[in-house]
Amino acid sequence: MDTMDEWFCDEESTLGYDEACINLRTNDKDSNAWLYLLSADCALKMMISLQCPYTRTKQIVSNLSSSVIVDTVRSTSFRILDAEDPNEFISAKNTSDVICELTPNLGQYGVYELSVQNRSCNIKTLNTPTYPYTELLVIFGVLILVLFGLSGLKSLWNVFKKKCVKRQLDDTTAMKQPSKRRVKAIDTVRGASTLLMIFVNDGSGGYRILGHATWNGLLPGDLLFPCFIWIMGVCIPIAMAGQMKRMLPKHMIFYGIVKRSILMFLIGLSLNTVSTGPQLETIRIFGVLQRFGITYFIVALIYLCLMTRKPKKTQSPMLKEVQDFLLLLPQWCVMLVIVAVHCFITFCLKVPGCPTGYLGPGGLHDDAKYFDCVGGAAGYIDRMILKESHLHHSATVYKSGPYDPEGILGTLTTTFQVFLGLHAGIIMMTYKDWKERVIRWLTWAAFFSCIGCILHFTNIIPVNKKLWSLSFVFVTTSFSLAFLSACYLLVDVIKVWNGGPFRIPGMNGLLLYVGHMVCYQNFPFHWSIGNMDSRALRLCEAIWGLGLWTIIAYIMHRKRIYITL
Repeated sequence: MDTMDEWFCDEESTLGYDEACINLRTNDKDSNAWLYLLSADCALKMMISLQCPYTRTKQIVSNLSSSVIVDTVRSTSFRILDAEDPNEFISAKNTSDVICELTPNLGQYGVYELSVQNRSCNIKTLNTPTYPYTELLVIFGVLILVLFGLSGLKSLWNVFKKKCVKRQLDDTTAMKQPSKRRVKAIDTVRGASTLLMIFVNDGSGGYRILGHATWNGLLPGDLLFPCFIWIMGVCIPIAMAGQMKRMLPKHMIFYGIVKRSILMFLIGLSLNTVSTGPQLETIRIFGVLQRFGITYFIVALIYLCLMTRKPKKTQSPMLKEVQDFLLLLPQWCVMLVIVAVHCFITFCLKVPGCPTGYLGPGGLHDDAKYFDCVGGAAGYIDRMILKESHLHHSATVYKSGPYDPEGILGTLTTTFQVFLGLHAGIIMMTYKDWKERVIRWLTWAAFFSCIGCILHFTNIIPVNKKLWSLSFVFVTTSFSLAFLSACYLLVDVIKVWNGGPFRIPGMNGLLLYVGHMVCYQNFPFHWSIGNMDSRALRLCEAIWGLGLWTIIAYIMHRKRIYITL
């Protein structure tokens, strides 16, 4: 078997993207070699000693052609064992009967040969892998050029209108007071979060690296939901200030808060039935919009109850520098109590069969010692109150039971994150100079980033979106503050960017999110050709759907239609 053509998996057409083929070979007739695999995705960062066990994959038989297909998104460790009747799973700590162990650098569409001879292993490349990001760079490069071209055409049209169209202003128009200018950066951040959430929910064009981390850690997709819900917090004091200015009674404001919260929860509950059906015994209770509704209710209600209609202006220069914090001092005290309650439950609640303070994914992790402990206290509370049939079900590399990433306990830390957004909104309302706003936003961003990184890298509280851990709140809030600062400088201060194509969709963010959830399988928003085993096709399909929702947002803006609760 000297040529590639004799192998089972030797042609690129037999592989999908993010896959490599390993041809297995041994000339030792007396060997009982077995191939075991372990994905790096099944090992928590900084907790390698607590990784999953190796999984038995295939026996390597002398003079018999065989192969195995391996995922290339994450690195995979190979272990060859010499055993007559091996177990399905072997602990990574158990090195008995190991012939060899290696972690090769594999690429998509690559074909490799793994040879086992004389109790040693060798892997060589038979077919060179391809670069996985070619389609992404090309398609997004073209997209950016198109957007720049459209922006240039719009600028030329505006210049043409100024020169050729005479504007006649009557006396009444000249006497009008200039209206208060809307901060466009807020809509830009909301729109970017919404559109990119849609892109990630549609599969990120086949690029899983742009999606979500399996458990601990942070990938680009993990930044979007927290940024979306954080910007909701920014808008709370701005909207409430307008209501107070109109002399709206507090009980009417309270009624509006309750109404919006209930509507968001019910819409989210309805969206959960789009793909699974309205079976009451198994309907998922919590979700994205449900978390929006609950956290909005808590934060807005606390702010309403503890706010003062006419805050006192301090004369002290030192106190003026922290006036935003002083205005929210009572709310901060309540929020710190909420965070303390979350930490106490997470690290002190005794979960049957699980170590106290467990933050792992359960299942096969840590050699399956805590198989039914997925999510620790957070998962236990959801299973006890909501029951497993009403939780989010998805297959994971850990093979653990159902766990809801938008469950009950994580709502507490999400509430804190929405409040941090509210504080950013208070900064915008308290300080009118753009420098004072940006300096405070970036200062808080640096502060939160330091706390989050310390908690994560010391392994006290790892960054984890599924748990919505405290370190995750700090790190993603830091990103949101920095992103808002950048958009504010570019869109509202320097005015070198008008926020497109994100700003207009941001004015109808809720409608776009709900619409894409309802139409997730409907043409023309989605389509398929064959088995869609091409990144170029998947990217085009994802961008097509994203483009349609963007066009809908622009049409609605043109008609002055804005859907809010």
